[in-house]
Amino acid sequence: MRKSTVAVLLIAGIVVLWNLFADLLPFGPGRSAPRDMGAVDWSAIAAWPPLSEGAEVESVPDPDRTVTVIVLDDSSSMSRDFEAAKRAVLQSLDMMGDGDRVALLALNAGLILPPTPAREAGAALAERLRPMAPNGSTPLGPAVAAARDLLATEAARARGFGTYRIIVTTDGVADQPELLAAEVATTVNTTPIAVATIGIGIGTDHVLNAQGHTSYVAVDDVSRLDAALQAAIAENSRFDPIQSFE
Repeated sequence: MRKSTVAVLLIAGIVVLWNLFADLLPFGPGRSAPRDMGAVDWSAIAAWPPLSEGAEVESVPDPDRTVTVIVLDDSSSMSRDFEAAKRAVLQSLDMMGDGDRVALLALNAGLILPPTPAREAGAALAERLRPMAPNGSTPLGPAVAAARDLLATEAARARGFGTYRIIVTTDGVADQPELLAAEVATTVNTTPIAVATIGIGIGTDHVLNAQGHTSYVAVDDVSRLDAALQAAIAENSRFDPIQSFE
């Protein structure tokens, strides 16, 4: 057998084996290599939140309070799904505790609802969501940074007591993936803020799916967003129970 024929057969065999076993690898065709989010800076986490002189501070902060910033994708790609997404956000309030607080931040429209007691947020949030329409791109990086800043201010008021988290809902790729990765790394490595994402119809190959650093669940379409978001709200800091959401 000629050497050229042997080489062709060898290459063909490698391709076949790769296709057979690629799904067993942490990355492969159609998937990105795991992203390095860097190391946790425990001293920065211990010093969080930064306290500013003269800032308002609660006299008796609630250590059991959870403060959630929901980041809502209002980009143009959400045009067919946006009304369902708005309903899902409103329904998620029912899963929050009496002492919890919630804020809503849209990718393009900005801050829709500042941090508000969850039990008082329903009417105001419904009114502010009603006229909203999807428009624009997917600036996830700046949105994560803005959500982190909101939570830092909330935590400073409570002298660091409580649980703080960002829940992102998105159906697309970030405008600047590297910027998003940097903002996520800053968040998970220098603050105690938990970052969770619900990917709508985009699978699991996303910058926000950083195993060991963030929580991520994929839903096939927006019809499952309400249940996934409620399940995320019901969890304090872990997303494990719905990683195989059906």
